[in-house]
Amino acid sequence: MSKKDALLQVRGVSKVFGATRALADANLEIRSGEIHSLLGRNGAGKSTLVNIIAGIYPPSTGEVIFEGKDLRALNIFERQELGIRLVPQHENSFPDLSVAENIFSGVLPTRGGLVDWKTINRVAAEELAEYGLTVDPRTKVRELSSIDARKLNIIRAMHSGAKLIILDEPTTALTNRERAELFVFVRRLKESGTAFIFISHYLGEVLELSDGITVLRDGQLFGVDTGAEVSEAHLASLVAGEDVRLTQREPGAVPGGGEDFLEVLDLHSKDLNGVSLTVRSGEILGVVGFPGSGAREFCRALFGLGQLTAGTMICDGRQLHISSPREAIGLGISYISFDRHREGIMPTLDTNENIGISSYPGKLRRWGGFIDLSGRRKLAERYRDELKIKCNSVDDPIDSLSGGNQQKVIVSRLLATDPRLLILDEPTVGIDIKSREEIISTVLALTRAGMSTIYLTNDYEELLRVADRLAFFDDGRVVTVLQNTDISIDELTAIRDREKEADQK
Repeated sequence: MSKKDALLQVRGVSKVFGATRALADANLEIRSGEIHSLLGRNGAGKSTLVNIIAGIYPPSTGEVIFEGKDLRALNIFERQELGIRLVPQHENSFPDLSVAENIFSGVLPTRGGLVDWKTINRVAAEELAEYGLTVDPRTKVRELSSIDARKLNIIRAMHSGAKLIILDEPTTALTNRERAELFVFVRRLKESGTAFIFISHYLGEVLELSDGITVLRDGQLFGVDTGAEVSEAHLASLVAGEDVRLTQREPGAVPGGGEDFLEVLDLHSKDLNGVSLTVRSGEILGVVGFPGSGAREFCRALFGLGQLTAGTMICDGRQLHISSPREAIGLGISYISFDRHREGIMPTLDTNENIGISSYPGKLRRWGGFIDLSGRRKLAERYRDELKIKCNSVDDPIDSLSGGNQQKVIVSRLLATDPRLLILDEPTVGIDIKSREEIISTVLALTRAGMSTIYLTNDYEELLRVADRLAFFDDGRVVTVLQNTDISIDELTAIRDREKEADQK
């Protein structure tokens, strides 16, 4: 294969599931040492395309060529042997096994009929050093940080001889620093000739990292001329198929003079070290902090997730003692978890039930403990329309919806409880640009009407677009609170890092 030849060629590939056409005549070329990004709304066909390339789905029509070889007759394992590896968004390692055992992925070398642990740990240590991951190969995977776990998944692929690695949302829940570290890691492998298909909803990182960009929309592929001046706004429009206005918080939008709605004084727990903070009526308070800084722990404590050992919470002039999420909801406090799969959606329930379930103790409760089923359906249909949830019916199983629409269902469930304080923990992570802006727009409209919001995200561009004030956390406490007035991402990051470094001295 000459240097000019494509490593991967997708030619005229279509895929039909029943009456649904997921892909239509898709064409794509990727060369060795290229980072090629795939963009698209949830349900646009990205997963279908990469699953066909990896060998999980067969194409309905068309062909996939790798190093000049037609792959149609090869299954996923045979394609892995050729060098095609899929690294999924969700964790696929074995947390209770060591780093070395994960690298060898169950194919452990033996000596004299016994597992050769000495060789396993030695080879693993050499590969970890080669790829720049400084961890002990005997460490259990569950003890790794998020960024090291992502790197390990890539190293596992490289150990198996990967030539093309498909990265599906690899930066989800990573901090800006961890993302930058991952990009250095990926670029280093790129220089050695490894090709990557990079799937992300973060347009800024796509522009930063990519050699080529392809947008999928309604099952069709649209190439992006990266030689021209490409902006996030242009990519957003291509993804949505229409102009997308990035939602912006209006300056001075806090109604009613911004009176204090929630005041916390000297909160303590095993993760909090004397947090004192106020949240105003109609305000969006942005929360900034590294993992373990206390930022997420503070948000969860307000919702009754995490035992407080000391401190005072005063809400609307009334002292609160919250020991459970049910109590919090009853007091008008709702929380969206960063992990929608474990703490958000209820996969065995339909969309209707997922939206209504948090309202059972309140507006949907009837005499004798019965549930108002008619009222639940009206509630679900109302939020389906308001948040533009794409489903055939509110009776659809929740796991049949795309990730963006699942997140809209979670937002709907909490809004249906009529919260006075909404706590959002990475509310737009892993969802498409259009769904993200619709969720943000809804939150902004509600805060303009007086609802208070605490907004935690590692997407600092998004945070600066929506927050009125910023509270910086470190070592379990609030170290700085600033009005969000013309603060840039670089300035925000510098403040965060400066506070961290000051604490370490």
